[in-house]
Amino acid sequence: MVTKDEIVQWFKNGSDDAKTLIDLKWNLTDTGNYIILQSDKIPFALFVTISDNTVSLIVRTGIETATIDNNERLKIYRILLILNKRVELVKFMLDGINEEIVSRVDFTDENLTKDVMNIGLNTILSAFYLMVQALNLQEEFNAQIIERMAMLIKNMFESGKSRDEIKDYLVKTTGIRDEDAEKLISEVLDSNKPPSSMYQ
Repeated sequence: MVTKDEIVQWFKNGSDDAKTLIDLKWNLTDTGNYIILQSDKIPFALFVTISDNTVSLIVRTGIETATIDNNERLKIYRILLILNKRVELVKFMLDGINEEIVSRVDFTDENLTKDVMNIGLNTILSAFYLMVQALNLQEEFNAQIIERMAMLIKNMFESGKSRDEIKDYLVKTTGIRDEDAEKLISEVLDSNKPPSSMYQ
């Protein structure tokens, strides 16, 4: 059974040129109730909570829906429900009085390892990428999200993974559709241009 101290150690002593998300340089703040993770490479903070037999990785998007127009809220909720069906590990939900959109991955602490946590980081990043595209929030988030997605694909390719293996990984671990994964891989590996929106 993994402990909080072990989880903290996974995120310590990282570097900016790390090949995996979990090995990046992270700033950690332990509030007692949760651990806040921040990296210059990721445009949002992540929160790790530990309770009973569950460890959760949470992203608070800062997008509040309580006071927006009802038609716009329904549109957002519909998109989030579709994403929840497409992405197996990550779930989008509303939290707090302002109904902020949050994304969350839950792990059982007895099966959690550093590699499993890294898969969770990749998955929540990819799911966030899908949400940014689907809700047309590119200006707010897209540059850094796309940079990390592109880095993930390049690192896998440089480590000897074939395009099919990379596509299978993206499809199985992030919920991206086959055609979207192929498009993303082509845009990253076949040109110097940043990936474009999947939803245009």
